[in-house]
Parts: sequence; structure tokens; C-alpha cells
Amino acid sequence: MFFIIRRRRRKRKPLTAEQAAEVERLRAQAKAALPPRLAELAALHGFTYKAVRIKHNVSNWGSCSELGNINLNLNLMRLPEHLRDYVMLHELCHLKYLNHGPEFHALLEIVCPGHRAYQRELKSYKLI
Repeated sequence: MFFIIRRRRRKRKPLTAEQAAEVERLRAQAKAALPPRLAELAALHGFTYKAVRIKHNVSNWGSCSELGNINLNLNLMRLPEHLRDYVMLHELCHLKYLNHGPEFHALLEIVCPGHRAYQRELKSYKLI
């Protein structure tokens, strides 16, 4: 006998009016800046993806689906450019490896040298 353990979804606290306005400002900036930069990085490193969406996730900076769709968090606009690029390159590498195994990290190191330092630095930023 086995049990299925469901992960509890993180719930977002209600936003204040000021926070909601900030989210909408970030969303507009992200929609204008992130898709062109993702396309640039993909072309530079030979990746092909289907679509990109800008989301306001509570728990991740980005994600990649098995179908080749990439989701980017609008909070990326609050990060320095090198960390934005790191997150986008990380998700692009998932197009080839949908895990965090050794092959994935080897590819990420090729397209983003020093990526482990960026990963550590990213942890000092919080999502809103």
C-alpha cells in the first residue's frame, strides 16, 4: 500500500493597492523586455522554444514545459541583468534536459559559465 502525498500550494497573501500597482508596472516591463531577450539568448545558443509567457508565480523565477513553452516570472525585472539572463538560460537548457541532472548542469555551464555562483546569488532575492 502506498499513499499519494500532495504538495500544498503556496498561497499568495492579498496584495495592497500599492503592491498591485507595482505588479502591473513589472508586468508591463517584463512583457516588453523579457521575450526579446529570451529570443536573443535562444538564437545565440541554438535553442528553439514554442512560446513564452509572463506570469506572477509565488514559488519560481521560471519554468519550462515538456511542450517547449517557457514561463518567466515578472519579478525577473527586479533582478540585475546577469541574473535575468541566468534564469532564462537555465530554462532554455531545460528544453534539452527536463531535469537537474549532470548533463543539464554541464550544458548550463557551457552557456552560462559560473552558473552556480549566479544560483547562489539568486537565493538572496525574494519573490513578491
